[in-house]
Amino acid sequence: MGNRYAQFAASLVQDLLRDEDGWLAYPGSAVKLQVRKEDGSVASLDLTPFAATPVDATAAPFFAGVTSVTELISAYHAAKRSAQFEAQIAGGLDHVSAYADEFLLHLLARAERNLTRGQVALIANWVKDLDVYCAVKSVESLLYSKADLALLEVAEPLGWHVHFDHLAIRCGSRAHLSAEKVEKLLTKHHDYVASQIPEEAFYQFPDGWNAYPVYKLLRNGQILRVFIDQSDAEDEKQIIQHWNTVYGYTAHHLAMRATKFQAGIRVAVPVQEVMSALHRHGVQIMAPTGLYTHGLLEQVFTKPERNTQVPVALNNSLASVDPNLPKTIENAKLLELVSRKEMKIHLAQELFALYGLAYDPHAAHHSAPFYQYFLPEQAAHVIRTSQQVT
Repeated sequence: MGNRYAQFAASLVQDLLRDEDGWLAYPGSAVKLQVRKEDGSVASLDLTPFAATPVDATAAPFFAGVTSVTELISAYHAAKRSAQFEAQIAGGLDHVSAYADEFLLHLLARAERNLTRGQVALIANWVKDLDVYCAVKSVESLLYSKADLALLEVAEPLGWHVHFDHLAIRCGSRAHLSAEKVEKLLTKHHDYVASQIPEEAFYQFPDGWNAYPVYKLLRNGQILRVFIDQSDAEDEKQIIQHWNTVYGYTAHHLAMRATKFQAGIRVAVPVQEVMSALHRHGVQIMAPTGLYTHGLLEQVFTKPERNTQVPVALNNSLASVDPNLPKTIENAKLLELVSRKEMKIHLAQELFALYGLAYDPHAAHHSAPFYQYFLPEQAAHVIRTSQQVT
């Protein structure tokens, strides 16, 4: 139990065991909880926060004050030029198609034609408080996905604050160490860290893929998570490597969550409430997962947005690997909606103090979730959901 992060996690566990039904103590560990799922099996959650030193949000110089679509696209390009991205990785584009650049150019051109000034302001104001890496990837997502933008639009009149939760970056294959190279890019050049908990630093999934989650804490209090995934070396049909070939390193999904200020504290907006608001806005929602966690981590995914513009030659190449790939690869993008239960004020203050920050419940970015990580079962659900063809 030696370090202060573990000591704090033990206090979180005791708080939940004392005040809420449904949780079970984890034998032999004071920093973990157990919970029984609908099928009778048991899941465990480690509440130890990741260790990090707060750093500045670097996107503001590019996106602050942006009001027109021309300014937004210029800011996007300038931010992308300001730091190293995947294109600068040696061999990083060896297995990415030329169409990936066309895909990006198309979504930028579509934005120039269709985006309103109000939507531009929403996007720029939201990404300016991120780092340049997440800001660039988020702009790409927000310009492509109607669902992503819809959440920003519905949140404002409801008094919700929309938080960046994480990005999932689709890499290639472990045969080429694709995710390992991107993980090195983010830790070496963008100040991300792996969790000090070994189980949260790398995930291996039984259905042919693996992932490296990395984390970053900004001085404005915002937590950035990037989920770097790739296909297993021996699984040539697994879809992540083919998404990477077609769409490059654009985000597979942007995950967003909402909180609201209520009775003097910040609380999470439940997934079901967010689903209802987006449904009224015309966004189609898939089946939620994680409800057994009593709000510690609940997720749902919007219906994937389909892209039918993949070139014939590229589709033929995909079909030679697996006849089903051309159809599933059209699922270009989905939004992940997340809800993470917020701590009580005294616990939030203690969490922020671990990082040398003063917690302010009125500060929009000062969200303090009990659980910081991902549940592998739910992460696997994302990939399965995003391959559904309707």
